[in-house]
Amino acid sequence: MSCSSEYSRLCRLINASLRSYTESEPIQLTKEKEKHLLIVLSQVSREIQRCGDELECDSGKQPLVLNPVIGGHCFPAPELYSECHNCFLEILSILVGLLNMKSQYIQHLVGNILVGISNFVSKSGRNFGDFLHLLCVCIEVVISNILSSSSASLSDPNNDGLGLISVLQPRLVNANWHVVTCLSRVLHNILKYLKQNCSSELAEIYLHSVSYGLSNVPWDLLDKIHSGQAYDMQISSNGNASLLRNICSPEAWFLFLGSLLQLFCSLVEQSGLVEEIHCSLDEHLLLDKITCLIPKILNWCFSVKWDSGNACIQQYLRHKMLMLMTRLTLQVHWECSTLVLWLQLLRRHFQDLLVQPISAYDSGFDDSLEGSPFLASIADGVHKIHTRHLQRQAIFLFLKCSFSLVGFGKETDIRCVCASSNSCLTHELKSGQECSGKRKGLSEISEWLQDHLPLEMFVDYGIYSEKCSIFASSFMQLYVDEDDILFEVLLQLLALPFPLEQVDWNDRCNAIHEAKGDIIYHVLNIFNPIHLFHLFLAKLHYDHSVLLDYLISKDIGVNCVQYLLRCLRLVFRSWNLFVDFSMCQNEIIQLSCKKRKVLLDGSDSHYKADISVSPMKKGETLGTLEKEHKRHHNHGNKRFCTSQQPFENAKDCLLSLKRCVESLHHKNLFPYNPSALLRSFTRFQELCHQQEK
Repeated sequence: MSCSSEYSRLCRLINASLRSYTESEPIQLTKEKEKHLLIVLSQVSREIQRCGDELECDSGKQPLVLNPVIGGHCFPAPELYSECHNCFLEILSILVGLLNMKSQYIQHLVGNILVGISNFVSKSGRNFGDFLHLLCVCIEVVISNILSSSSASLSDPNNDGLGLISVLQPRLVNANWHVVTCLSRVLHNILKYLKQNCSSELAEIYLHSVSYGLSNVPWDLLDKIHSGQAYDMQISSNGNASLLRNICSPEAWFLFLGSLLQLFCSLVEQSGLVEEIHCSLDEHLLLDKITCLIPKILNWCFSVKWDSGNACIQQYLRHKMLMLMTRLTLQVHWECSTLVLWLQLLRRHFQDLLVQPISAYDSGFDDSLEGSPFLASIADGVHKIHTRHLQRQAIFLFLKCSFSLVGFGKETDIRCVCASSNSCLTHELKSGQECSGKRKGLSEISEWLQDHLPLEMFVDYGIYSEKCSIFASSFMQLYVDEDDILFEVLLQLLALPFPLEQVDWNDRCNAIHEAKGDIIYHVLNIFNPIHLFHLFLAKLHYDHSVLLDYLISKDIGVNCVQYLLRCLRLVFRSWNLFVDFSMCQNEIIQLSCKKRKVLLDGSDSHYKADISVSPMKKGETLGTLEKEHKRHHNHGNKRFCTSQQPFENAKDCLLSLKRCVESLHHKNLFPYNPSALLRSFTRFQELCHQQEK
């Protein structure tokens, strides 16, 4: 079957089944018509799925034929362009027209059909990039039609060489924000399918096409919603105020922003995954474009005054916004100006999260949440939204930007004049041009710490040191509650310029007031990496099986092994500090049990039998082993917290982890080569033996 016949078949199916529903303008939808249309859409969806399965069987194991890439963007071969292109235009004009109907069920089914067509095109091995490009053009045209009275604001004619806009614009003239939302979801679901079922080559084509397509969307026009220009333009051109309320209702606007943020989060994540496989992929266009849009999106999200009943909507947008910004920071090396801008944005939109008490006890919420991070509760008749999840995201972003400005991890001199200058404790400077990036970063860190741990309150070094330890313990607890970001923040803190030898700060500062202007001194007293490593193990209740779960995790295993290796290197260099570490009583009280999640399904049963080094005895089941593990676990927690010093607890935990990793590695059950980690464990064991002597 040729490429043209495949797509002609699709085009005939869509035309014959659905065109009649789009011929009337505006589309009138009755209950009976909606019911009949839903049946037809379901039949079309099943037929497209059957055609895709049939195409896959016909192609067998033939190699994928990719479109030629011109200037980094995928387009169909010239001889196939005209017919395939016309088929896609016809299909999209009908389906996108159906998205105008005010029925979430119809919109859902049409979205599924578009994803099904995308899967069909990807299986054919041709024109996948062209189809994606047309989807992006549909978004461009719909936004322009909604917010502009003329076509003058659409893409530059030089970028419209394929004539797509001129064909699609009159067919999508009545589209609204629900259409943009549905198209964004379609792009997201296509990417989701590619990640699960397709080759990296198709994912690369997807990123190329969508990056190029989204770069042409008239994002600047969306600012008119908040300036009032769009309102005047629509009313003057249409004289229809109800249309305006429809295209810009709070509900439609929220759904659009939510779907857009969801798409951008997935695009940034996929961009990083493809870059690891194909280093030649130029993903910077996509990342740069999304980065430039961050200030605009924040304005779109939070300039709308949501009423008290929609508090969860605002929290969802904040969550997605912080997630997007976090993923961008993990992939892009920022310029100084961007870091300064992001710090300003964090202060403007997330200041409440930055100054919220770190301790869960002080903030009035439980340590952790089951299910949604936006779980609501009612206390004393007041409706509360849990914000711990948002708080840890906001603080991580803040520290990431501040540390990057200071240059931690780039041979920072802890005796830098900026680090010990009292002027860094205030925001006396009125613009970024009046101070270096380092001074700006130190100033931000200092102000944040002053909000949580004001130096002027402490006149005694002993009290100050204890308060620093308690704050560090609360900080660690904040992130232990969420594995996804835990090791990111721990690795970030390891960038601090920690001295190889323990510094006698008491000799350096005869009185606590002498250190009040020393920002680095303040930061290191709180985030001492040796102390944090002890706290990290203590928060896990020294359960080596939790560490083992971290190490073998597909998502966080790499970060976990990096953290352990770097911490062990610091331990070797500062052995006495590691051995002599002690916790105050308040820290011990705050310790919570990080329980291990045990999966008892068949896929993991071989692993559960190897959690303990000893083999399963005859007659034992996974259930009995799990009960025994819990019995030892609970007994161990009590013993660790009451009868031993932190060094002994840490030693037992790490050496138990060493034995488990060795056992799994010996049985070829460990997912990667742990030789470097085992060498570090062996060195740690040698130092422990020397300590015993």
